[in-house]
Amino acid sequence: MLKTILPDTPIAPGLFSVQIDIGGTQPGTPSLHISLTVNESTKQLTGTGQLKSGAFHHSFGLNYLKGYYFSSPASPIVEFPNVLIIMGMPYLAPPYSNVVPQPNMEIFLELDNAWKSGFCTYKYETDGAWLTVAKAPAGFMEPRMLAAVV
Repeated sequence: MLKTILPDTPIAPGLFSVQIDIGGTQPGTPSLHISLTVNESTKQLTGTGQLKSGAFHHSFGLNYLKGYYFSSPASPIVEFPNVLIIMGMPYLAPPYSNVVPQPNMEIFLELDNAWKSGFCTYKYETDGAWLTVAKAPAGFMEPRMLAAVV
């Protein structure tokens, strides 16, 4: 049986994924690579993120990211209407799976309507101190294919 959808009937929005490269365009600055799955119906985000320090090429490992987003109404004066608020927690190895991880990253990301460019301010914890990166440029990252090792 076919269901008739009337023009005023809302259609359930779906899921989409986005990969964003934040900062790292200048030598010595940290870069943050995040991959998110966005649920348009609940406005929730989940994904992974990896922070690399530009000065020492030190990787801080993979973080589990969880958050939400909201969109401001379309307006010619609002350049970045999508605001994402995300918390990051480290992944723990199986022996530590019963330990509740503490957040080690906070991300505030502003993106354009197409989710392709914007700015990001984030904090991360390293050696017990919180470091802040303010107004880093954020841009869409093309999904990369993994090469098979033969």
